[in-house]
Amino acid sequence: MSNNSIIMEKREYIVDRFERDYAILEIESNELISVKRSDIIGNAKEGDILFKKDNFYFIDEEATKLRRENINTIMKGLWEE
Repeated sequence: MSNNSIIMEKREYIVDRFERDYAILEIESNELISVKRSDIIGNAKEGDILFKKDNFYFIDEEATKLRRENINTIMKGLWEE
């Protein structure tokens, strides 16, 4: 692999909340990390799924959409019983 290659992690990061200039992200096993808001590309919101590429975080629009749909389906099922 060359030094110019793009490094992209497979890990998902879920935006838990924002505190001043930091985003608190949930990773595997409910562990929380904080990253600078300036390291997030785009207008991330609580609940968005991010991926990391070259030390920056990007919104995974498709994964975020699927996660929101799954949560809505679960919530709808809870109220219908």
